[in-house]
Amino acid sequence: CTFIYGTPTMYIDILHHIQTSRHDISSVRRGIMAGASCPPEVVKRVMTELNASRFFIFYGATEASPVITGTSPDDPLDEWIHSVGRPFPHTEVKIVDRENKIVPINTRGELCTRGYMVFMGYYNDEKKTRETVRNGWYYSGDEAVMTEDGRVSIMGRIKDMIIRGGENVYPQEIEDFLYSHPAVEE
Repeated sequence: CTFIYGTPTMYIDILHHIQTSRHDISSVRRGIMAGASCPPEVVKRVMTELNASRFFIFYGATEASPVITGTSPDDPLDEWIHSVGRPFPHTEVKIVDRENKIVPINTRGELCTRGYMVFMGYYNDEKKTRETVRNGWYYSGDEAVMTEDGRVSIMGRIKDMIIRGGENVYPQEIEDFLYSHPAVEE
């Protein structure tokens, strides 16, 4: 096997397994990670412990299949390890606030996309379709930030946000912080 695909959870399990097994993984060269946000520390471990020197991180949704954004292995590590890359060709992405206005660069808002890959709607659920697809734009429910060069970072699911003491707290930010501690494995 030279190319591996998986979600962050799958990669965490693989990393744990190779520590306790004698499997030869020296043939691995590349990998793709998608399906959920991944703590940067896990990405670094995958690259070093699985020997996946060229690695891609993709972001997508069933409603906008197969992918919306992706990293390039040519990007500097510190740029893409915290992002899900840039929009794919023929794919538009915008970040909007609660009033559906495009937010300034590096400002949090909901990620929306349109292009050939956006689905037509949910089967037998016009109400859900109207909530999710408006004027050809798919509203992901994911809070994101876009940089000036078009790189997107997913901050978390809007519905998962915890409001504590007037502050917005995202479980993903807590997980990322915990994974950075050497005593935390999973």
